[in-house]
Amino acid sequence: MSGVRGTLALAIAFLIETWRSKPAVFWNLLFPCLYVVGMAYIFAAGEPERVAQILPGIMTISVITASFFGVSLHMVTLREQEIYRRFRVTPVSALAVVLGHGVTALINITAGAVLQLGLARLVFGVTPRGGALEIAGAVLLAAFAFIPLGLLVGSAARDMRSAPVISNMLFMPMMFLSGAAMPLSLMPAWLQRLAHLVPATYVVEVLRAAIVHGSLGGALTAAGILVLTGAVALGCNVLLFRWETEEPINRKGMLGALALLGGVYAAAFVVRIPLESALPRPDAPQRGVARTVLPPRSQTLKGMTIVDGMGGRIGRGRIVLQDRHIVEVGPDDGSQPDVGETTDLSGQFLIPGLIDSHVHIGGSGGGAAESDEFAPDRMVHDLQVYLAMGVTSFVSMTDSLGDLRGLRDAVLQGTMRAPRPFFSGPGLTAPGGHPARYFRIIPGMDRQLTRQVTMVSEAEAAVSTLADQRVDLIKLFLEAGWSGDPAPLLAETALRAGIRAAHLRGMKATVHVDTDAHARLALAAGADSLEHVPHDLSAATVALLASRRVPVTPTLSVGDAQSRIVDGTWTPDALTRTWIRPGVLASLDSPNSWVARARASTAARAHYRRLWAGVRTAVRRCVNGGVLLLAGSDAGNAGVFHGLALLRELELLVEVGGMKPSDALLAATSRAADRLGARDLGRVAPGAFADLVVLKGDPTQDIRALRNVHSVYLGGIRLERDRLLTTSPGGWSPRAETAVE
Repeated sequence: MSGVRGTLALAIAFLIETWRSKPAVFWNLLFPCLYVVGMAYIFAAGEPERVAQILPGIMTISVITASFFGVSLHMVTLREQEIYRRFRVTPVSALAVVLGHGVTALINITAGAVLQLGLARLVFGVTPRGGALEIAGAVLLAAFAFIPLGLLVGSAARDMRSAPVISNMLFMPMMFLSGAAMPLSLMPAWLQRLAHLVPATYVVEVLRAAIVHGSLGGALTAAGILVLTGAVALGCNVLLFRWETEEPINRKGMLGALALLGGVYAAAFVVRIPLESALPRPDAPQRGVARTVLPPRSQTLKGMTIVDGMGGRIGRGRIVLQDRHIVEVGPDDGSQPDVGETTDLSGQFLIPGLIDSHVHIGGSGGGAAESDEFAPDRMVHDLQVYLAMGVTSFVSMTDSLGDLRGLRDAVLQGTMRAPRPFFSGPGLTAPGGHPARYFRIIPGMDRQLTRQVTMVSEAEAAVSTLADQRVDLIKLFLEAGWSGDPAPLLAETALRAGIRAAHLRGMKATVHVDTDAHARLALAAGADSLEHVPHDLSAATVALLASRRVPVTPTLSVGDAQSRIVDGTWTPDALTRTWIRPGVLASLDSPNSWVARARASTAARAHYRRLWAGVRTAVRRCVNGGVLLLAGSDAGNAGVFHGLALLRELELLVEVGGMKPSDALLAATSRAADRLGARDLGRVAPGAFADLVVLKGDPTQDIRALRNVHSVYLGGIRLERDRLLTTSPGGWSPRAETAVE
């Protein structure tokens, strides 16, 4: 207890001394306030959303300033004034002095952060998407990393002549290379690479995750680097602490500390940790590109039943939207004034925008027999169908990387009306394995859409390249074909290496599986999720999936559609005839399609029937066993149409799997968003994107109510559903690519 009391006593003494000093008060408390106001007007024109984008960088600079100047210069001053020499003859230990400085700095950093956040909210109307716990966690991580670094500077500086020089030599690169002073997205690629070597970069990442995205889930790797930085530096502080100015600097200890810290950041540089702050900002101006018109600054929707996508419900609710986001959610009890444009939705049901967790946007849903299926505008058309059905985000698997990156950039820039795309890019498979062997009908297509690997080094290199392309997750294939059509299987060593490489880059890996044995292998290798439910899924594997909380995307729609199409019992319903292009539908009946060949084969028909029967049983087993299921349609396959298929998928989860409609809805909202680490999607909550679907019926009672859409909001903009197919959505379209080696 004496050590604790000593630390607290020193912290109180240091704090009183700091707050009695006018320069210290200015730099610790007033400067952060002036800085946030000045930068908000200069670089964000005072606009709330733009201020929120630059606020993490502003707060990062304040943390660096408090650490490299506040902590280090205070230490050197006390040493030169021989205050430490007096402590040395008392029972006070070096550890107590170090911790006393640390506690003082933590209080000052926290106070500065609270003032900055308060001013941003009071003056500019900024509402961070994260709650108090997320933001406090981010600030604590920043302080835990940088205060020990400031203490190292204080120990390394010989006197007050050298201390400011050392602090400035560290401060300037930290500020400019980290994305704090200038967004990384505006820097050239080589500077973005150098940012991996700068500790402040990871402070920007965790603060952005908390303030801009509302969750630290997407910045866990950055958080881990900061924790490691603080632990290494703090462990060296006592060893390097100097009581007197004349005391020699422990050069070996200092070099050892620098070597350890250098190793941490060299590893981050080599691995190329994905940096979210390097992505193009949604509000970044684009020369020569017309922006979509933003909605009113504020608007109120009220009177409807809110089904929030997280299991909650408000019988008569009210939500306030500001620009692209939700800022308030609560009951419509008349206690709050309406804000901005007001829409009365009494009698309707409001849910979050739906997320399709498994699509192939490059596939048409036809039989690959009609030219209409391969026209670039077919994909643009299908993106509008997604929106019309209330699907405001999707996860694209094994599609053109260039097309999806272009679509993501266009959506971020506001130049394309489309769902928010997440994607894996090319999947890892065996040479000639599934699905590469089917792509070989077009020269180079198999190399464009898959990465065919055998060795560990090949798998690691493939993942590294994909991570540099900023895919959202890594997909691997374990598919051996069937008895009449076998396929090479990805080697276990390559599978494990690919998943391990993804985890080292802070990414999730999902595995396409076709059998129970392959599902078990994927789990043993550390897969974060599985695509498809094997027809022979065992009770033991179900129990393992449930206990580990590994999400599974069953893709029931593809089994349902293909079994009926091959059997000749499928017919398009009214919704399909309204929204799907005639050429795509005609392809399914074309004698030149693969469907016609499958219909003519007794073995093929039996194969599809057997698979579908097994999958239905397996999905019921998953539902009863508590497996975490996601709704993914596998749209793009024959008879599985973009946008519409997710509605069918949810119906099948209820009808075939036995899920409650409310649980099925979770599978296409918050659960799907959580798999992506996107806490600002899939929920009706403050800080989330205003991607909303208004229905005429209650989907928690009848899942088919999803087919009866009243209106759709995308980022706060109400879409004109009846004009989606007749108005230009923007300038993006798929392009022909050369094969990527």
